[in-house]
Parts: sequence; structure tokens; C-alpha cells
Amino acid sequence: MFWPPFRRFPLQARKSTNFDAPLQLEKLEERQLLSAAPSPIDINQFGLSSFPWELTDVNDTLYFGARDGITGFELWKTDGTSAGTELVKNLDDAETDTFPNSLVNFNGTLYFSARTPEVGTALWKSDGTSAGTVLVKDLYPIMGVDGTLAELTNFNGTLFFSASDGSLGIELWKSDGTSAGTQLVKDIIEGPGSSTPGSFAELDGSLYFVAEDETIGRALWVTDGTSIGTQVVADIESEGVVSQLTGLTNINGTLFFSANTTSYGTELWMSNGTSLGTQLLKDVNPGPDSGFAWEITNVNGTIFFRANDGSSGLELWKSNGTSAGTELVKDIQVGSGGSLPQYLENLNGTLFFQANDGSNGIELWMSDGTSAGTQLVKDILAGSQSSDPEWMVNFQGSLFFSANGGPNGEELWKSDGTSAGTVFVKDINVSGTLPSNPVHITNIDGILYFSANDGTHGFELWKSDGTTEGTELVKDLRPGTDSTTINEIVELNGTAFFTADDGSLGAELWMSDGTSAGTQLVKDIFAGQFGSSIRSIVNFNGTLFFGANDGSSGGELWMSDGTSAGTQLVKDINEGGSSSTPDDLVVVNNTLFFVASDGSVGREVWMSDGTSQGTALLKDLYQGSSGSFPIDLTNVNGTLYFAAEDETYGYELWISNGTSAGTYLLKDIYLGSDDADPNNLTNVNGTLFFLADDGSTGYELWKSNGTPEGTVLVKELVAGSSGPSISSLVNVSGTLFFNADADEGNAGNELWTSDGTSEGTTLFADIWPGESSSRPRYLTNFNGTLFFQADNGLLGTELWGVAVEVGTPLIVTGTDAGEAGTVRVFDETGSQQYEFFPFTEAFTGGVRVGTGDINGDGVLDIVTAAGPGGGPRVSVYDSETGLLITGGVSDFYAYDPTFTGGVFVAVGDVNDDGFDDIITGAGTGGGPHVKVFSGEDGSMITEFYAYNLGFSGGVNVAAGDIDGDMMADIITGAGAGGGPHVRVFSGTTGMQLEGAATNFYAYDPSFTGGVFVASGDVDNDGLDDIITGAGAGGGPHVKVFSSDNASLLQNFYAYDPSFTGGVRVASVDINGDDFADILTVPGSPGGPHTRAFSGVDASDLSNFYSGMPMNFDGLFIAGGINTISAEANSAPLSSFFVSEDSDPPEDLNLEAPSTKQSWFDDTEEFFQSAEEIDKLFSGLGI
Repeated sequence: MFWPPFRRFPLQARKSTNFDAPLQLEKLEERQLLSAAPSPIDINQFGLSSFPWELTDVNDTLYFGARDGITGFELWKTDGTSAGTELVKNLDDAETDTFPNSLVNFNGTLYFSARTPEVGTALWKSDGTSAGTVLVKDLYPIMGVDGTLAELTNFNGTLFFSASDGSLGIELWKSDGTSAGTQLVKDIIEGPGSSTPGSFAELDGSLYFVAEDETIGRALWVTDGTSIGTQVVADIESEGVVSQLTGLTNINGTLFFSANTTSYGTELWMSNGTSLGTQLLKDVNPGPDSGFAWEITNVNGTIFFRANDGSSGLELWKSNGTSAGTELVKDIQVGSGGSLPQYLENLNGTLFFQANDGSNGIELWMSDGTSAGTQLVKDILAGSQSSDPEWMVNFQGSLFFSANGGPNGEELWKSDGTSAGTVFVKDINVSGTLPSNPVHITNIDGILYFSANDGTHGFELWKSDGTTEGTELVKDLRPGTDSTTINEIVELNGTAFFTADDGSLGAELWMSDGTSAGTQLVKDIFAGQFGSSIRSIVNFNGTLFFGANDGSSGGELWMSDGTSAGTQLVKDINEGGSSSTPDDLVVVNNTLFFVASDGSVGREVWMSDGTSQGTALLKDLYQGSSGSFPIDLTNVNGTLYFAAEDETYGYELWISNGTSAGTYLLKDIYLGSDDADPNNLTNVNGTLFFLADDGSTGYELWKSNGTPEGTVLVKELVAGSSGPSISSLVNVSGTLFFNADADEGNAGNELWTSDGTSEGTTLFADIWPGESSSRPRYLTNFNGTLFFQADNGLLGTELWGVAVEVGTPLIVTGTDAGEAGTVRVFDETGSQQYEFFPFTEAFTGGVRVGTGDINGDGVLDIVTAAGPGGGPRVSVYDSETGLLITGGVSDFYAYDPTFTGGVFVAVGDVNDDGFDDIITGAGTGGGPHVKVFSGEDGSMITEFYAYNLGFSGGVNVAAGDIDGDMMADIITGAGAGGGPHVRVFSGTTGMQLEGAATNFYAYDPSFTGGVFVASGDVDNDGLDDIITGAGAGGGPHVKVFSSDNASLLQNFYAYDPSFTGGVRVASVDINGDDFADILTVPGSPGGPHTRAFSGVDASDLSNFYSGMPMNFDGLFIAGGINTISAEANSAPLSSFFVSEDSDPPEDLNLEAPSTKQSWFDDTEEFFQSAEEIDKLFSGLGI
């Protein structure tokens, strides 16, 4: 049975089919390979997966965590038989997951960490019985509050582990198995700071580990289980300050590890467990520059690792444990470029790894430790392209890995070490050359589900765990060559739910745990062979909602908890046998929105809280029974967008805040009553992209920022009113991809990309070269990789992929007046990438910094401005090369060249032209004079005075989108001598904006030390918020004000509150959680202590020294995201990166960037001058 026709599709929507729907892909979990073929034991009898993990042998009993569908994730055991597999204990006596983890055999008893609602995370033990499974100790005695408890290690009859008790931070603990005997070993960093011990390793009867203290950073420690016996093995402070120590590995009775010091950089170290015996093995790259000795791997007693000697680049090295025996194995890519070996893996006494020799791309290599024996195994993707083998693992004596073989794309491969024995593992469809056409690819808790045709069974449900044996047909629902129509695979509580037609029941709701027996009908909603025509399934707060027809109520809104009894009608909106036909379900701000008709007002937008009483009409847009026929309901940062028709304007773009009054026409794109037919609505970083017809250009790409004036055509791909064939819009890492044919490029229907500007809307890949069309479909974002189906004319329709480089955060500091004006660039961990002098080394007036993409090349630029004593010079450098940029404005004077008061600088795109613009504020003596220069051509966009003309303390500046119009606004803070006055201005007109947070005092108005400003979306509401730091005399007080209502989002001291040098602030998303984080550096006389605080809770994300620790002149700081766009590829699933070199202008004296590492302090001297500035911020919440 079919539902009656119910929706009026606009013209362009009618052109599209379900082939334009996105694939559903998710990341596979890490899985352990078993040494023999497993025989299943069905723990979960309810058609769900049990997910066993952390299998641990204790006295011939195998313990593990699992879920049986009744008790949640709990502790289980088995003797290897089905009858002997049973739940040990339900720690919570409910369905809550307690997640037993860090399982360890401790003197014949199982010890583990688990979390219960009453206790939180705590230490438990079990003898294999329910009564004998008991709490050992709750280290964090606040009901239900989580501490940290991990890395349980049995050493000489004592259990050691890393834990926090809520007051001391993460420190070293031990236990004899009793509550009284579970105690702190040593509070290495006293108070709430964490030494974070880990990487435990036994050597000659002693327990060694890595931990951090306040004086020497990360170091090698040893313990005998007492506080006094827990000590640093070797104080290598005299060799430089340690900033990193990783990879602690016992090889033949010696500990090897990688450590970073300011004297040697990152090099390979060794220790016999004594101070004298802990020493640098070899300074591979002599001097303070790093050899980057990483990936220490033991192959039959030979130490292999990757390193850079300063001339050969990163190459493969080996060591026999002596300096003389530590040597380059082979310069695989001759010259200084380096072959960049990675993924070192020991397979039967031979080292395998990936490397790039400069000719064959990144391919699989092997080595026996000699130059002659280090060779390419196979050029999998022939020529200079890269197969990029990774995730290598020794499984049953063969090397398994992922690689891109070209015709089959990125798939599972295996190798026996020979070229002939390096083969593609499996192709699902083995019937000739026909493709299997996998669709609806969805990862559900580590199992990949999809629909595919193997040429025998038709299209059916398949699954894969990433191995040949694990890639199989789940169930042939319609036996024989007939295909089962499978759609909308959705995850709910770890189980795959989907619609399928088995040939007898019609299309109904099914579920699968990945087994044939566990693949079953949830409910025959419309009894018999007709099918309930389920559509638009969405997971709303742990329950599935969808439209379905039970044959009596018509097509209505249904819900399901995964059981037959729990699958039921939510509300009969169109009462009786008529259908309301719910469709286009979407969740916005914890409310379910959908399209339906109650029989009187026609098809309109409805809303629901999941109950019958809470299901109601949002607004009747087309008065009467005709209906507005909304489509493409889309959530853009908490605002609902959709296309709909009314009696006046035709089919146009609408917007809603979830209320009737807040639901209105956004713009009449096709003026009058004609239809613009907006469709393919897609959210890309808060900008809505869609297709529409304005009556003159045909269906083209449009965008909107939520305002009528900000709803505009992006680019006319085909001149005239016919428009291109364009569809499948998808957001991948902040870049829009779609398929289209266009006038430019002489290509057919191919893959395109857009950054929202006309210039940035370009052909991405001509997959089927020439005028033929590859017709990319199912465009899908999977963890930053674009997957899609396409036909290049040779392989048929196959799965393709393009890895889009995600943004990497950078932290940039500039020295304040008193030392050589130096810019240093760090990654998010505090590892210094390079440094340079933007002016001359002799200039000591300091340098102020900002970041942005000035020339529109997709690479972060560093904008520098001279401090006091220099002219008002602004210079722009490429963050990759450290050289002046090419294209865009790069070097100019912001004010009269004779002005020597210094310049403050910020960066932002104030006019939405795709080029970040440069905002300057005059320093002391220059008045509060603000200027805005175009990043594209250097012309002045606007200038104004932020405060009274007579004020001579200068003006600090920042840029952010305060009002949500997708253009940067200018935030100003009064300089020294002025009150903490913050104002916000338009970046194009220089007029003060209206709003709660556009004119206020950040601190006590009587404070005259000035105020530093920054901006970032700290609360992820789509508006950049205002971050302030008190100037000199005000203490290191940081505040964050909401741009929406001026409420205080964060309020803390970045350093010790008694420090009076003030604090400078910046913002960047350090941890990739989509919340802007807060960067700080102290003013003079503070040391170069750089910190990053979470925008969510002000927790410490990064903490390092961005300069010589004895520099007390203060710093300036900026943060930014460096994004490198992907390039087009000529084979399935390839990744490309852009690298450009440029030479500095002849009239500038620039040094090549020198690579260094983070600076760490000499604590005592630093404390004497900076008032213990690196203490934990005690002013949180003040």
C-alpha cells in the first residue's frame, strides 16, 4: 500500500532523486584481532551486541566487560563455553553502564576501575562471584562525581595506578587490595596540580614511570612504593629543561625513550635505572635543534626509530644501544626532504613502515636494518601518487594495513613482504567487473553496515569489521537474486535500525545486531504485505521517531524504543483513516520539527516534544487548507530554516526560532508570486547554503546569514536563465562540496567546492576528464573525508574519497619591548614550530601579532606590528614559510611614518569579500585612532576614534562577529591611562553597534590600567563573545562576556592574583570541540608563561613557556586555525596537500625560520620576578 500523493515538490526538487541523499558513515572503533577464529557466545539475547572488551585472564578465567541488554555494561566472565559465560555482578543494580576497565590480574584476583552513579569512578575487585565483587576504595568521596583512575599495574605484589582524589590532582597511588591499604604514594606536584604518572615499565626489579614536576617538567621516575623512595631517576636539568618524555620502552634490560631538552631538542635517550646511567644516546641533529627521535620500535633487539640529522630530513635510523651504533639506515628520499617513515611495525623480525622516496609517493617499505635491505615492498598506487599505507598490524604472521590501490579505493590489504604477496584483501562483488554499489554505509559501534549487491543475492544488508572474513552478508531478507529495498540505516543504543521490504511484509522497521538470527522485524506496523511506508527516521533523545502508516490511522507520527511493544503511534494528527504524512523530521534545540497536515490547514511545519499533548502546529503559513508544503527543514546553529509557499510570494526561504511569531519569510528571492524553489539547504559553519532560482540566473548556488541582505547568490555557474544541473550539497570540514555542470572548465557533471565567495567556488575534480560526466552522488562527510560514488569512465561506479585537511590550531606570540622583536609559532601543545624577526634583530620595541588569511589562499597569515620606538609598520607573513606573503597587502605603514608609539593589530573579514582585513589601533601617544585596511588591496575601508580625541593612551583592538551578520566587527579596549572601557563598532562604517555588549566597562571604572580585548565564540551560540584581560596594575584577571546579553561566561585569574603586570588575551579552538578557547600571556614583568583555558569550563588545556624563561618583558599573543585545502585527485580515495615556496623581498633582512621547542622555566628565578605566576589560577569564579 502506498500513501496518497501529499507534497508539492518544487521544480528543482523534482529533478533530484534519493540518489542525492547522503551516505551515512561513522568512524570504526579500534578492534582487537583474535589469534584464532572465534566461536560466538551470545551474551545478549535481545538482538543487540554485547560488545565484550578488555579480555583479561585471571587463573584460567577470562574476565571482560559486556552488555546483555538488561543490566547495562557490566563485568562478565567465561571458561570458554556458552554455559560457563555469565554475568559476575551488576554493580549498579540497574540498566546504567558501569564500564569496568583497566582490568588487571593482581595476585590472583581481578582488580578494575568502574563507575556507578552513587560512587563515581572507583577501584573494585572480584573473585569471580557476585558476593566477592566489591568496592575497594572510593578515592573521590563525593557522591557520583568522577575522578580519574587508570593504568592499573601489578608490580611485585603491589598494585600501582594513576588517580585523583578531588584535591591533589592526578598522582601516583598504590594498593595492597584493601581500602586501608589503598593510599597515595606521593603528591609529586603538591596541591591540585597533576603530575599525571604513566607509561609504567619494570626494569631490574624496580618500577619506572614518567611524571611531571614543577621544576624539570616531564621526567623519568622510579618508585619503591614509598614517598621518599619515589624520586627522579636523573635530573638532566643541567642538559637543558625537559619538556617532553615519551615512549618508555624496555629493550634487553635498558630503558629507551624520547626526551626534549633545550640543549639537544628531541633526541633518543637511554637509562639503566640510575642517574649516571641515564644519558643521551645520541644527538642525531647536533645542537639545540631536534632530531625528532620518535616511534621507538624493537625488532629482535635492534632499536628502530625515525629521526632527522639536519641534512637528510626525517629518515629511518637504528641503534644497538651505543652512540657509535646509532646510525642512519638509509636516506630513502635523497636530500634534505626526508622520506617521513611512519607506522613502524615488527613482522616476524622484519621492520615494515610507510615512506616516500620522492618518486613513488607514500608506499609500503621494509628493512632488515641494512641500506641494501631497506626497500620498497610494492608501489601499490603506481607512479608518484601515494597509496598511503597505515594502521599496520601483525595478524597471524601477515601484515594487514589500509591503503589506496586506485581502482578499489582505500581498502584492506595484506602483505607477506613480497611484491606479489602484497594484495588487496577483498572485493564484495566478485561477479565479473560489475561494481557492488555499496550504499547507506553506516558505522554502528565498530561494525560497518551497508547495502550492496554481490551479484548473487541482489541488494541486501552487509557488514564488515575491516577483515576479509568479517566482511559478509548479514542476511538475505529476500532469498535469491531479488533485491531487498533497504533504506535509512540509523543507530539506536548500539543497534542498527533500518527499513526493508522482505517481499512478504512490505517495507517495515527492522533491526540487526550483525547476525542473521539477530536481524529481525521490529514490528509489522501495517499487518500483511502492504508495508507501513516508513520514512524520515530520526533519533530524538534516545528514541526513534518517523512517519508510518498502520492501515487504520493513516500515515502519522510514530516512535520506537526498539521493541515491538514500544513501537507506537505518537499522535493521530489527521484523525481517522486519513494521513497527516509526517516527513522531513529534524531536531532543533531539543524540539522535533516536521512537516504534516491535520486535514484542515494543509501541509505545514509541526513541532513535538515526543508526546501527543506536546505535538502541535508551529504556524499556518498558507492560510486555509492549501498548505505551504515546507521542505528541507534544516538546523543552522539553533535556527530552523526551510522552504515553503504562501499565497503572496510563492515558494521561498523561511526562518523560525520555534515560535509562531518568530516564523517568517526570510527573503523573496524570485520577486513577486513566482517560485524561487529553494532546496538542498545545508549548514556550513553557521552559513546556510542552498539552491534557488531568482528568475534570471536559473537554479544556482546561494547562501544566507539569516538576514535578507545577507541572502545572496554565490556564483552563476551557467550564464543565463537555464542554470546548471547542481545537487548534493555537503559540508566537509567547513568547506562546501557539491556536484554541478558549469560553463567553465569544459567538464560535465563533476565535483565542485565553494568557500562562499564567487572566486572560491571552483571545479574541484574532473573525475571523468573532458565533457563526459562522472556524476558524483551520495556526497558524505566522514570524519573530514568526503566520500561519494562516481564513474571515471574506466572503473564503473565506485566509492571515491578525498581527505580534506582539517584546521590545525596555532599559537603565535610576539615579544614586548625590551628584547629583540621576535615572533614565535607553536602548535596547540606548546611545541615551537619556528621563530623569526619580522623587522630587524636590532629592533627591541616589541612586536604585536594577529592572525588571519589576508591573501585568501587558505593558509593562515601572521600580521605583525611594531611596538614603541619603531614606525607604525605592519608586515604580513605566511605561517607555513615564515616569509612575507604574496598577493594581498603585505607591508605598509598604518599611520604617519614618524609616529613611534607603536601599533596594536587585529584581523577579520569586515566586508565578507573572502579576504581577512587588517585592523590597527594606535599605541600610546597616538590617540584612540582605529583604521581598517582591505586585505585584498590595502585600501582603507574605514577609520574612526574609539574614545575621546584627547585621550592619548592608545587603543587595543580585536575582531569578531558580535551581531551574527557573518562579518567581523571591531572590539576596542582603552589603553593605559584609560578606564576598562570596551566598545564594539561596525568594521565597514566605524559606527558603534547596538546591543547589550557593545559599550561597557569590563572592570571597576576607576581602574586606569587599560584593558586588552579578544573575541571568540566561547559558548558556541553562533556569536563571537568578548574576552577581556586587565592591563598593568589590575592583576591577571580574565573575563568573557556574552555578545548576546553581556552575561559573564567566564571569570578567572590566569596567573597568581597577586601578580600586577596584567594579562594579554587571544582566542582559538585548541581542542576542536567547536567552543572557542582562551589564550593568555602575562604583561611585564611576567615571564613567557603561555596558557590555554577551555572556553567551556576554564580548565587548563595547554601550559608552556613561549620564550626564554628569564625574559620578564611580557608578551603579546594571537591564535588561529591553519587550514590547507585538499586538491583534486585522479584515482579513488587520495589525499593531496598544497605547499608553496616564496622568496623574501630583497629589501627585507629575513632569517629562515629556525625550528625550536617550547621553553620551560628555571622555576626559582622565575618565581622571584613573576610572583609565582605559574601557580594554578586560584581566582576561578572570582
